[in-house]
Amino acid sequence: QALRQLLFLISGTTLNCLLLRKDTCSWSCGIQLRYNISQVEQWLRAQGLQQSGACEVLQPLVQAAQLLQVKKVTEEDAGALCSLCTVLTPQQVVKILRAYSPAAGLEERVSPRFISSVERRLQDQYGEGPGQLLVDTSQLFPVQLPFTPSPLHLDELHIPETLNLAFL
Repeated sequence: QALRQLLFLISGTTLNCLLLRKDTCSWSCGIQLRYNISQVEQWLRAQGLQQSGACEVLQPLVQAAQLLQVKKVTEEDAGALCSLCTVLTPQQVVKILRAYSPAAGLEERVSPRFISSVERRLQDQYGEGPGQLLVDTSQLFPVQLPFTPSPLHLDELHIPETLNLAFL
């Protein structure tokens, strides 16, 4: 549970930095993010912690990394991108697309027409409800403690008189 909370904090902070800093929105940053996340996921599997919910808190970051890596040119690309980004809010997807910095000489800038196409598709898919841009990293997951009943019955307990708990 502590690991899940820690990975949520790391994932949320990283996604917020990605959304706020234009210099981090690039293909190479997406590759680096995806590699690092896969290393964390591999470690979780090796430790037998894949059922802890830790992998789920990494999903927004995984999708953001994939968003930075996909092709962003045609209408088919827009459809694939919309089906890929199921955990990110439409505002987050559009913000990353607008901040995307293409590799010098290797890619073209994401066209405004493509961004508006993605935005329209996401609004059709999710509606126009108020979306959250940044991740609230102060969110705390509830701690769940397993309850194991005692095999001893209360009437079988012997409380020493030196404790002065005769009223029990």
